[in-house]
Amino acid sequence: MRHRFTIPVVLAAALATGCLQKDVTHTLYLSPDGSVRWTVDEAGVYSDEEDAGKRIAEEQGFIGPALIGEHTTAHGFRALGPDGLVRTTVVRDERPFHVITETQFFRADRAFERLLKGAGINGSANLVSDGNRGSLRILFDFTPEPEPGQQQGGPVVRMLEDLDELRFVLTDGKFIAGGGFDVPDRMRAVISREWIEAAAKAEEDKRAIELVLTWQLWEGDASTNR
Repeated sequence: MRHRFTIPVVLAAALATGCLQKDVTHTLYLSPDGSVRWTVDEAGVYSDEEDAGKRIAEEQGFIGPALIGEHTTAHGFRALGPDGLVRTTVVRDERPFHVITETQFFRADRAFERLLKGAGINGSANLVSDGNRGSLRILFDFTPEPEPGQQQGGPVVRMLEDLDELRFVLTDGKFIAGGGFDVPDRMRAVISREWIEAAAKAEEDKRAIELVLTWQLWEGDASTNR
């Protein structure tokens, strides 16, 4: 079992309720110019509640809103202010459920800055594009104490909870470096188990930790600049 990415204790309390079980994968289809199509795949969704009435209520509480695009993931995307429509596809509407939600962001750094802010975590994101090379840096800063009212909770926190199931897929070119990422085949980058464990330690020690991902186009391809 992978080590789950930790979140502030106040936020963790909001996630303690509920018995829904599911396999969640976040895939960010990254273009060399730094734009992303973010897809969340929630498969095998079911409740392990023993009481039949509570189990049915909990499962309907998931699939009912999903059928009209008003489930937690869709709300989380909308809270991030995407640059495209939030689209929901219900692949399976019977238990266990399968739902795919996606949207578009013109800049990956803006998406992650809004993610950090919405989850009440200090940090920043920076996207740099230079010729045929691009780089994305995401800083999680656990040093300062969150200001009163900063921690918002809600659907954005649910997205951050699944950070260890996040992967980037490059639409063109190749990844050439990944600080905190495993890069198995130059087209995919997955947050490493070691980074997840280091992030948990960084939160405990109240210090900052960074994720870095660098890519470049194949030789002879056009510039990444728009």
